[in-house]
Amino acid sequence: MRPVVARKHPRIELVDGLELRGWRQDDAAPFLIAQRDPLVARYAGFLLADRADALQTVQRYAAAYSDGDGVAWAVSAHGGDLLGSLRFALHDSGLGCGSVGYWLAPEVRGRGVASTALLLGTRFVFERLGWHRIELSHAVENERSCAVARRAGYRAEGVLRDGMRYPVDDRWSDEHLHARLVPPPDPRG
Repeated sequence: MRPVVARKHPRIELVDGLELRGWRQDDAAPFLIAQRDPLVARYAGFLLADRADALQTVQRYAAAYSDGDGVAWAVSAHGGDLLGSLRFALHDSGLGCGSVGYWLAPEVRGRGVASTALLLGTRFVFERLGWHRIELSHAVENERSCAVARRAGYRAEGVLRDGMRYPVDDRWSDEHLHARLVPPPDPRG
C-alpha cells in the first residue's frame, strides 16, 4: 500500500476563463444534475443513484491525488460551479499505467475545453506523477471524443470489442482505444 502524502491539489488554467481545480463537497449536487444531460448519461461509465452517492464519489475524487491513486479535476469558471470533469486513475503503480475519462456540460462543449484540459492534465500526470502510459477509450460512435483524443496527442491503438457496458441502457459497446506514452527525454537537456 502506498503511503498517504498530504499534497495540495493542483490548479491548472484552461481557456475562456476556465480552470481545472480540486473537487469540493458542493460539487455533488451539480454532478448529479450533470448526469441528467443525455450526452453525459449516454457515455457515463457509472450513474449516480442520489445525492449521497454523488457526495461519496466527489469525496473519492477529491482524495485521489493525496492517496496516490491519480488525480481528478473539476472543470469550473475560476472556482465557480462545476462544468465538467477530468479524471486520471492509476491502474498499475509498478508500470505507471492508468486511464483518463472526462465529460463537459453542454454550455462549454465545442470550445476546445476538453482537448486543452486533456492535454494539460496529461502533461501534469507525466511530469509530476511520473506515469509512463495513459489509456483513453470511448464508444466507437462518439466521434467528438475521438477528435478530443487525437487533438491531445492520444494515438488510436485499436478497437476493444464489447469493451464497455453503459449503465444508462445496459448496452455493451465497442470502444476505440487511444493511448499516450511519456515523451522521451530531450537529448539536448
